[in-house]
Amino acid sequence: MKKKLIGLSSLVGFAPFVALAQNATGCDSVELGTVQSIICKFGNILDTLIPVLIVLGVVYFVWGVVQYVISSEEEAKQKGKMRMIYGIIGLVVIVAMWGLVGIVKRTFDLDQPTNISIPTVPF
Repeated sequence: MKKKLIGLSSLVGFAPFVALAQNATGCDSVELGTVQSIICKFGNILDTLIPVLIVLGVVYFVWGVVQYVISSEEEAKQKGKMRMIYGIIGLVVIVAMWGLVGIVKRTFDLDQPTNISIPTVPF
């Protein structure tokens, strides 16, 4: 127990250095209240939501496959088949939306990195 606590406390002490290692995107330099800022916000929300939605879509598809393979009744097989179809349709919609936002971000040059000068302490 003591070793785990020491390991955890060393990770907490390392956390501020990890926070300084962030990358700046073109969205940081966009003025608030513009169309570009709205597109940036929407893109950032989708960038965090997309992986979760893809995992949920794959789980739903696999659940349909398992239901289709395991069941012996025709009605349950039909439900499994529909779940597989809806899972595939959902994954296609999610990936298409992700690609559309990426195209719009590249069109408005919102994915260009900006240079950030980090203040340092002179020795």
